[in-house]
Amino acid sequence: MPSTKDCCEFSSRRVRMHNLNLSKNPAMSGVVSELPFDIITEILSWLPVESLLRFKFVCKQWCSLLLDYKFIAKHMLRARPLQLSCQRMWEHNKTITFLYDENVKRVTEVAGLFLEESHTTRVFRIRNFATHQVLYLPYAGNATTAMGFVFDSSTGECKVACFNKNEEVDFGREVGVKVLSIGKDDQWRTLKPPNQNDKLFLKRYFRATHEEGAAHLVEIIRDGEDFKLEVQSFDLWSECFTITTLPRGAFLDLKRVGVFRWNQYVAVADIVGEALNVLVLQDFKEHKWSKITVPLKFLKDDPVLKDQIKPRRANNTFGELQLHNAVRNNLLLYDMKREMVQATINITNSSEKIFTFHKPSLVTLKGMKREYI
Repeated sequence: MPSTKDCCEFSSRRVRMHNLNLSKNPAMSGVVSELPFDIITEILSWLPVESLLRFKFVCKQWCSLLLDYKFIAKHMLRARPLQLSCQRMWEHNKTITFLYDENVKRVTEVAGLFLEESHTTRVFRIRNFATHQVLYLPYAGNATTAMGFVFDSSTGECKVACFNKNEEVDFGREVGVKVLSIGKDDQWRTLKPPNQNDKLFLKRYFRATHEEGAAHLVEIIRDGEDFKLEVQSFDLWSECFTITTLPRGAFLDLKRVGVFRWNQYVAVADIVGEALNVLVLQDFKEHKWSKITVPLKFLKDDPVLKDQIKPRRANNTFGELQLHNAVRNNLLLYDMKREMVQATINITNSSEKIFTFHKPSLVTLKGMKREYI
């Protein structure tokens, strides 16, 4: 017995043939109109984006369906991944960059939409590869860092935010947050994080995570004769700031700690003995930290690495931890489940062509225009 998907694929071919023959034989328009609309919806949800873009012009009901965010989410779950070619290279700060166009790098991806940045002009844009649509964002300034965006799949609301250092004030120590509501704001709105007056910071890190819908400013600042670590989190949806302080005594020397991403969360870590001690800010709204210890048994054979490596990123789902060695200029891929180094990647200035796979999306943001790049 054929599966539901097989029936839908067979029916989808009938729908495509119907669409091709409508202009030749108007009498056939009754064939599809006799089908229950929920069956038509099921069939359309299995079709590729290219076909659905044409089917928007069949009738108002189909057009309305293909713009419905519930249908878009359902279609994206079923859609066949889109294969894209890009150049993978290392940036000056030892992070991996994906270039899908010359001098344009991917910053992040949400709901099939790519946030991209031009290396030469600092222009940001949001692109949908599946629909060939692009939205160019207003210029945010040269001192922009950690740009990210969020998208509500139930309402279609989209917001973009970034940190911006004021280079004219105290050598860029003053930091602001710029926010842009797509389809509502013509220009960036600037908000100032609290508690910035008279702070002497030792280190500063910027992170933006669309999974949390937040942008984080992590600072190690002088507190009398000591130091403290403070996380100022900006919620993109509520546009409110939350300040979380690392528990005192969590680490012996804050000047040694590394700040990185543990899954989608901000994490702070230091190596003690043959283990990586990690504190993960799992809920910035509730100021909740979680403690994790990762054994690094390979340090027993090469103890010098303890002072050379810093955590760069961790994915607990796949059990992978990336450790960057600035001295040897390489990246260790550590398997946390098997407790062993899987591979050592030498960091060079060269790039390589690779293919990446992404779920195509029907999402169209207000102001997007078709552009074949």
